Amino acid sequence: MTGIRQRIGRIAPGDWEPFVVRRPASWWPEVLLAIAFTACTVLASFHSPLIDLDIWIRDFSDAHRPPWFDWFLVQTNKLGQGGFLSGLALGIAAIIGYFKQTVRPVVAFFGAYVLTALVLVLKLAFPRIYPHWPRPEPGPFANAAQSLLYWPDRSELGEIGDTAVGAYPSGHVVNTLIWYGLLVMLTGAVLKTWQRRLLLSAPVAIVFFSTTYLGFHWLTDSIAGLFMGMVLIRVMQRVHWTTIPLPLWLEPERRYRRP
Repeated sequence: MTGIRQRIGRIAPGDWEPFVVRRPASWWPEVLLAIAFTACTVLASFHSPLIDLDIWIRDFSDAHRPPWFDWFLVQTNKLGQGGFLSGLALGIAAIIGYFKQTVRPVVAFFGAYVLTALVLVLKLAFPRIYPHWPRPEPGPFANAAQSLLYWPDRSELGEIGDTAVGAYPSGHVVNTLIWYGLLVMLTGAVLKTWQRRLLLSAPVAIVFFSTTYLGFHWLTDSIAGLFMGMVLIRVMQRVHWTTIPLPLWLEPERRYRRP
């Protein structure tokens, strides 16, 4: 703990250093994750064995989900709510920025916010119906042909078309990876190693399971969200938030710093 305090103390007022245990060096993990995302996307675009697995998991979960377990999963799935997580991250970033007299933690927050917005672009690029459509309860629900990306016959969706399409990839899984990753970048210096690891892994595993078992998303949606979220959080870790150039109006105190 003393070492952490000394490390923080070396940062001058007006400076801020995000907590990154090891800044990514090689781009190969991102390349492999992008290839994995592409493979998952291709396999979700035709009747592959992965589609059969999607259908089986949806139907098995629906048949083996007692009311108490359903309620429990709904509560745990809230760990991936983007609105709550982004608000929490913004609040912590603002507090750190206030005490460190710098806007950079808030800039990092908006960087994460922009990256999460990319998920909406992917949802538009890869339209897919949700597991419990084209008919809401009690069904009938999507079959293998209807669960494919770019399902050609969406006329039967009618007025609910906009709400029924947008499953791929899972935004909850991506949100969990990015926002908890940012929370660790903001607060990691005062956390123990096991606490950082818990924040980075437990919410992701819980949200991945709950969002799939509840039928909020297909298994492939959650897998694709996991791949994409890992790419985006590595991008966040690569950015040198301490030294990235900012306009003078965001950092007017630079006028009074010694060169």
